[in-house]
Amino acid sequence: MYHHAKSVSRDDCVQLQPGTEAGVAGSAGSPGLSHVSLPSDQPPYTNRGADITIPLENRSLIDWIAFSFKTDDPLAVTEIISLPPVLFTDTSIGFSGYRKSFRFGNICVYYAGREGMGCHVELSGQGCRQYEAQFSENPWTDLIQDVLANGGKFTRLDIAIDNIDDALNLPRFLTCIRDHKKIRTLFGEWRRIEKGSFQEGGTITGETIYLGSAKSEVMFRIYNKAQECGIEGNWIRFELQLRGKRSHEAAKLIPTVNEVGSVATGIINNYFAIINNDDSNTSRCTLQTWWADWLQSTEKIRLTTEKAVKYVDDFMHFIKQQYAPTLAMIKMHLGYKEYQKYINAIDEDGRDRMYEGTEK
Repeated sequence: MYHHAKSVSRDDCVQLQPGTEAGVAGSAGSPGLSHVSLPSDQPPYTNRGADITIPLENRSLIDWIAFSFKTDDPLAVTEIISLPPVLFTDTSIGFSGYRKSFRFGNICVYYAGREGMGCHVELSGQGCRQYEAQFSENPWTDLIQDVLANGGKFTRLDIAIDNIDDALNLPRFLTCIRDHKKIRTLFGEWRRIEKGSFQEGGTITGETIYLGSAKSEVMFRIYNKAQECGIEGNWIRFELQLRGKRSHEAAKLIPTVNEVGSVATGIINNYFAIINNDDSNTSRCTLQTWWADWLQSTEKIRLTTEKAVKYVDDFMHFIKQQYAPTLAMIKMHLGYKEYQKYINAIDEDGRDRMYEGTEK
């Protein structure tokens, strides 16, 4: 766990002036909470230009996580989640009753809510990848244990299961759910959404199947991830979106098992199954072989990471756009030699702060 080398104050976080404008952004394909985008003067954090490739094997990822604490102090929260406060920008951007937030890319700590609201932490899909990038080893078990140890309550948890061996076949899956006699489920509804391109002759560029309601505590999403990324190959993603009590109970299980796949398949089995119509009582019907095989292989999958990529060019462009006039003014004031000393001092301080507190 991260521990402060010195006492910190809110001044350790970059300050934004009140009223900083920010546009609204949401999670692609994720119904639910809306999120504000980064302020325009926040350094970029992106995988723009990165080559997206199909995973080498079936895997599982944490693809969204949110939790709340009773404490009103966002600095205490950054310590619990093992990130140095210097990484965060203190903003006037609020959400769902919170008036302010600490933000580090797509990692948000909301605070200054109504009495008793405490602090709320939200990591979107990109925020999860960004969080993983701060650590040399998989951080999720430690994070979940630290949240629970400090009285935190999970409010959302998305688990993504990536399948690349064609065991989970989208057309076959769709055929089965259209025939209700082949389904055993607690869900009351399902829906399918297609996305196409006018520029490419009506080509289908995306397809997602939703099981359950976006307003419920449990919803499943199944879609062609390769198609979404515009790459050739077989890559189907099955996502479990858990909210409220369901997310908290699932999070509690993850540190206790070697394979997060066993947690996921337990939830899937409870809510949905593709069956043979071989008994008048659906609860006694056997699973279709292909579905049973997929569940069995998924059960053994360990929780992995997919670290985001930081691009130096992005940060160089940011510095140039935001601070070039200021740096030029400082150079004119100090003169060349003193200016070089100033830049060297910034570089030395930056190196110390960049690695401060990154050890678990």
